[in-house]
Amino acid sequence: MKRRIAVGLALSLLFIYLAFWKVNLAGLFSGETGLFAALFGQPRIDLHQLGEVLAQVHFLYISLSVLLLLASLFFRAQRWRIILQPVSPQIRYWPVYAAMNAGYMINNVLPLRLGEIFRAYILGKAENVSKSSVLATIIVERVIDSLAALILLGVTLFFFPFPNWIRNGLFYLGGAIILLIIFLFALLINTAWTLGFVRRILKPLPKKWTEPVLNAINSFSGGLEILRSSHHYVAILIYTIILQVCYIVSVFVMLLAFNLMSPEYPMIIANPLLASVVLLVIITIGISIPSAPGAVGTFHGIVALGISLFGVSAEISLGFAIILHLVNYIPLTALGLACFWSQHFKFSDVRQQLPSAS
Repeated sequence: MKRRIAVGLALSLLFIYLAFWKVNLAGLFSGETGLFAALFGQPRIDLHQLGEVLAQVHFLYISLSVLLLLASLFFRAQRWRIILQPVSPQIRYWPVYAAMNAGYMINNVLPLRLGEIFRAYILGKAENVSKSSVLATIIVERVIDSLAALILLGVTLFFFPFPNWIRNGLFYLGGAIILLIIFLFALLINTAWTLGFVRRILKPLPKKWTEPVLNAINSFSGGLEILRSSHHYVAILIYTIILQVCYIVSVFVMLLAFNLMSPEYPMIIANPLLASVVLLVIITIGISIPSAPGAVGTFHGIVALGISLFGVSAEISLGFAIILHLVNYIPLTALGLACFWSQHFKFSDVRQQLPSAS
């Protein structure tokens, strides 16, 4: 656990560093510059210009983006409630909504995405449902989100002229997601055969390594039973589409907030919808990378890189990433805290759910 926290923190610090400075490795290895000059001698950002960018943001559009985020939470909670119905047919909306937002708040203030565990704990306690069953529905939710992300990724790869190194990386990422989805469907269709296949592949490895993997896959396959027993596929699909539309429109509004819908940025104004989808895919990647709580650093670095693909300056790119992160972080944390307290929980309850305490 400590190692995973350290890795996430290190990645966050690395992305923060790369957002503000350029590394002069050539000068360092040739002996032309010292270590400090190589690492901090070439600022990537003019702080004065960054301040001007932030001062010129249209906060009316920022407010609209926040409203879209809050609206998406209602749809996401309803989709999760539908996924939960095979586990608890009479499950109520408010406990689902409260648990989901409390989980997001925990993710923003604690490492390792512990909010996923805690929202299962909150909902299980509120609705008298087993925590493992709720965790299984969260896994299903992530699978559905991955499918949506894969479709959007395919659209961007087909229509957007990424640099080759990014395109190749996205192809590998998309291939990995496809393999994972194939594996999940295999588990769903024939669990016994798939487990046997994995067992044969892992046979050369020591048993102390293979057993935890097999046990985890076996437990995971139990969660997929929810998909077999659900009869609400159309409703889940509709809510997933609504969520993606909310996210795409929210990104589009952020482009307006930074005056990026102008002839100065022809790649954006030529196809604003595609630009919004590309940025949404990049944001999704930024959120998924291991990081410090709240995806601080990794989110900023990835999003700034993404918006710079459209010919946007480093200062505007980083300003866009900072405001977009705050638009997500502050409302989710505040709303999650309110939901957390509304369910009469204390942070000592969170401590009891930490993996080290289980």
